[in-house]
Amino acid sequence: MAAAEDFRPDLLPPLLRDLVAQGRPVTLPVWGISMLPTLRDGDRVQVVPVTGAPTRVGDIVVRAESSGPVIHRVVGWWPSRTGWRMLTKGDGSLRLDPPLRADGVVGRVVARVRDGCVERLDGPGMRVRGRNRALVSLVAGFIVEVWDRAVRWTGSS
Repeated sequence: MAAAEDFRPDLLPPLLRDLVAQGRPVTLPVWGISMLPTLRDGDRVQVVPVTGAPTRVGDIVVRAESSGPVIHRVVGWWPSRTGWRMLTKGDGSLRLDPPLRADGVVGRVVARVRDGCVERLDGPGMRVRGRNRALVSLVAGFIVEVWDRAVRWTGSS
C-alpha cells in the first residue's frame, strides 16, 4: 500500500474510467459537503458507465478532473462553438462547475451507501426529485454568477 503522500488524484479518473468501461462495479467514498443533503461526507456511491443510458438533467455524475473525481449533479446543457457542454453543480454548492464535454464524465451514480444501507438513486421517484433539485440548483447558480459579474463590473469602474 502506498503512503498517503504518494496518492495521485490525477490518476484516479482514468482508472475509474477504465473500470467503469469494463463493466466492473465501482464504489467511491464521498468526501466533502458539496452534495448535501443528497450525499454526506463519509457516504459511498455506486457508479456505472454512462454509455448504457444517456445522461439526463438530475443525474448525479462523476466528473474527471485533474485534481481527482468530482461527484456533482447534472443541472443543464450549454451550447458552445464545439457542441453542447454539460453543466454540473453540487447540490450544496453556490457556483456552477465549468461546462464539461460529455466525455469528461467518468460514470453515473446509481446508489448511495450510508450506514450499511443501499438506497437507489436512479428509480422514477428519485429521478423526479433529482430533476427538481437540478432546476433549483441551476437557478441558484445563475443568480450567483450574475451577482459575481455585477460586483466585478461595479468594482472595476
